[in-house]
Amino acid sequence: MHFSARTHISPSLTVAVNSLALEKRAAGERVYNLSAGEPMLDTPAIIGDAAYQAIRTGKTHYGPVAGIPALRDAAAVWMNTTYGTHFSRAETIVTAGGKHGVSLLFDTLLSPGDEALIVAPYWVSYISQVEMAGATPVVIATIEARGWKVLPTDIEMHITPHTKVLILNNGSNPTGVLYTTEELQAILDVAAGHDIRIISDEVYSGLVYDGAEYISCASFAEHTDRVIVVQSVSKHFAMTGWRVGFVFADEEIIRVLTTLQGQTTSGASTISQWAALAGIQVADEIVPTHCAEMQARRDVFCQAFTDAFGVSLMPAMSGLYQFFPIATFGSAETDSAAFCTSVLADANVAMVPGVAFGMDGYVRCSFGETATELRASIAALRAYLVK
Repeated sequence: MHFSARTHISPSLTVAVNSLALEKRAAGERVYNLSAGEPMLDTPAIIGDAAYQAIRTGKTHYGPVAGIPALRDAAAVWMNTTYGTHFSRAETIVTAGGKHGVSLLFDTLLSPGDEALIVAPYWVSYISQVEMAGATPVVIATIEARGWKVLPTDIEMHITPHTKVLILNNGSNPTGVLYTTEELQAILDVAAGHDIRIISDEVYSGLVYDGAEYISCASFAEHTDRVIVVQSVSKHFAMTGWRVGFVFADEEIIRVLTTLQGQTTSGASTISQWAALAGIQVADEIVPTHCAEMQARRDVFCQAFTDAFGVSLMPAMSGLYQFFPIATFGSAETDSAAFCTSVLADANVAMVPGVAFGMDGYVRCSFGETATELRASIAALRAYLVK
């Protein structure tokens, strides 16, 4: 059977590993899942109650394609007050998750022959989504010794006349990298010098640890015309399954995104949007609580790892993951896919291979699980790997 060239992409390894772990668990096996990219917290009751109320009052019909006006307003205010940005409703669209927002942006901004700069280690879907848009991903490698941070000179070296966008994941999945004001200023200045747009993936901005400050790329007034921000309620409000995200950009881009969304999903679920509105309205209560809990779980994971393997991990500055070399386990294996496959098959511990993020020889472990589950997972890894 013939399929479009756009379908010749690799499946998401994070989704594949998590799905296999869930299948094994459904079959009755004891599985330790360190692969899932979500905070294992129940959605706050106030959000669930808002969804129930929306159903009870008949708010279940088609909504505006760009999103419920009240949610667009609230999302813009939330961004502006929390991160020092200056977005309006007209510069805000609600999407079916942040992932869909990224995909819509690539379809809007990229054409065949265009190039998109992607910093590695990268979120697994960037490469495939750029290719699905018909464009070419250009990977900029970073190194662990430099904190996995991309430098302006790195970006300059990869820019060509075909470069249209740079995707910057601040609050990175998988490394937890967090950029400072000075570092972002330098990156934005390079983009401005070459007339490149920045797609700033900021979905982990609410999970920042040890008192660090999150700086949004959209808070630099002189660069607002070229910065596009992707956000989501998934991590901030423990709403991963509700599928609500946002794109903040200039009005012209939002109009195009709205047209594309109107011809694809027709918009995010209205019930989920009313639920998200309730979450945003009490963000000052929910987000700090969730952040504190995830920091505590991060610390549990790192301490349990040190106790089990005698190696100290550098705690992630943000996000939900620890990203480290397979050698940290004391293993000589360098093929991350083979390593994670064998560990899942034989020890029932699910991790995501670093090759999925463009960095073989590494693994990504989520610390989103409960403290009890994290300790049990590390114990299972030690029992299997330490002979």
